[in-house]
Amino acid sequence: MKLTILGSAKKQLKKLPKFKQLIISQKIRSLAMGEMISNVEVLSGYKNAYRARVGDYRIVYRKTADEVCILVIGHRKDVYELLVQLLG
Repeated sequence: MKLTILGSAKKQLKKLPKFKQLIISQKIRSLAMGEMISNVEVLSGYKNAYRARVGDYRIVYRKTADEVCILVIGHRKDVYELLVQLLG
């Protein structure tokens, strides 16, 4: 499965503490490999949009049959505002 990470999501990941970066990176790899992971929910109001929970942080992504596109990575209090700014 193809993995795409938006430039803004890469910047958001680099701003996080190193330990959190490692954990989130592992979760992203699992998503790209098509593994079933826990704490994933469908986001209402967006087509093919999901969120994966990693502690207090969220990974928001779109999933199709052959691609996973990471849209937003951030703290749970900020991530949905960032998503609205990105997708409108």
